[in-house]
Amino acid sequence: MKIDLFQKTSGPAKSLRAKLLGIFILFGLVLLGFLWIMQSVLFEKYYERSMEKKCRAGVATISSALIGEEELGYEDFCEILGSVSSENDLYVYVESGDGSLSLSSTEVSKPGRVIPEGKRIFVDAKNMLSSSYGNEIFFTIPGRQNEKMAIFAKLLDGGEKGMIYIYALAFLSPMGPAVDILRSQLIIVTFIVLAFGIVIAYLTSRHLAAPLTQMSENARKLGDGDFDVRFTGADYHEINELADTLNEAAAQLKMTDSLRKDLLANVSHDLRTPLTMIKSYAEMIRDLSGDDKKKREEHLGVIIEETDRLSDLVNEILVLSRVQSGAESFEEEDFDIQKAAEEIVQTYRIMESEGYVISFEPLAGELTVHGDESKIKQVMSNLISNAVKYSEERKEIRVFFEDKGDTVRFSVEDKGMGIPEEQLDMIWNRYQRASRQGARAKEGNGLGLSICSEILKRSDAKYGVESVYGEGSCFWFEMKKV
Repeated sequence: MKIDLFQKTSGPAKSLRAKLLGIFILFGLVLLGFLWIMQSVLFEKYYERSMEKKCRAGVATISSALIGEEELGYEDFCEILGSVSSENDLYVYVESGDGSLSLSSTEVSKPGRVIPEGKRIFVDAKNMLSSSYGNEIFFTIPGRQNEKMAIFAKLLDGGEKGMIYIYALAFLSPMGPAVDILRSQLIIVTFIVLAFGIVIAYLTSRHLAAPLTQMSENARKLGDGDFDVRFTGADYHEINELADTLNEAAAQLKMTDSLRKDLLANVSHDLRTPLTMIKSYAEMIRDLSGDDKKKREEHLGVIIEETDRLSDLVNEILVLSRVQSGAESFEEEDFDIQKAAEEIVQTYRIMESEGYVISFEPLAGELTVHGDESKIKQVMSNLISNAVKYSEERKEIRVFFEDKGDTVRFSVEDKGMGIPEEQLDMIWNRYQRASRQGARAKEGNGLGLSICSEILKRSDAKYGVESVYGEGSCFWFEMKKV
């Protein structure tokens, strides 16, 4: 059986390996581009922002010392002021609004950075702070030799001490030479990272794509009809799941191909037998019994009987095909399933003249279900007919119902030949019959249970069979009660 598993999709397709390689390289380029922007373009902004945080942190420490609950002496405050200046490389200046306090970090025991411009900068900062709507301000100004200075000023309410101004000044070194050095380093780092990135991306993409490439080759073999092919996974859970799924699909395709061959063989046999009989008896009428009315009618009766068999076979194949394809319409409604079963059982009472004992055991009251009544009746009829065919010696057939709470179970039990355990899972497949083990051939074409299976699936009904080989079988299905 040739299966086209590789229909071309529209548009050109890239290999997974090339795509993964491209993604890894693109990721590396994006990462390096981000580093270039951070180091070359945003480095100075980041540097300014960092120094602003230092200034704010130092001023916050001094503010806590001035207005904190704990009363600090002059020496202790000088100690804190000197520590903040020295540790953060800041020039700090504190003054009160009334001029009673004026102290800089160069005047304490631990002097920090010296500001050569004197206090002119802080006068400007004070004026800017006074004209603003807030109690703090940050700005930068040019310094000497391309050096910039960052100034943070804060106005603090000291309570009894009055208004207090705190200034922190940080010196920003020129970024030009540093940025040039970083750019030179980034050029070298870029080439090194790209080289390693391409190698790693190639090896990684190859490792990821290798099992998928192997699966693709095996899938082509599967498409060519090699159903014994095996799919192997890798070190990845998703690929292992894909391999398991493909192995299961291969097993199902192998079984389907086997069933297809059996179907063709059985259909050919079932078609050839009545056709041979029809042709033989037609020739007998032509050559022997044409003038003998009794023999002619007998031979014509055989032709009609074989024609009916042929017609039944074709009809059942058509029904099975329509149900499987969804073309068969289902007209669902509420109906009493026990009443429907009783009507079907009555049609088989005629078999009692041949020694069959058919018992019907309904439950008390009505059992209403929702479905296509005619289709469910067809299922019941097929199951009872199946029981009749395979009950030769003990011709006892029991039709009964069981209440399962939310569902009702219909069962047909016989005392016939039974089904071998290894065939129970295949009995619902088209043209699959139980092994006869020397029993005489049964009438029918093996499609009955397959039709039942498809109808019950469409009706959302559970179904199954329980059987002991040599003792009999019990076929059943369950439907939800309304």
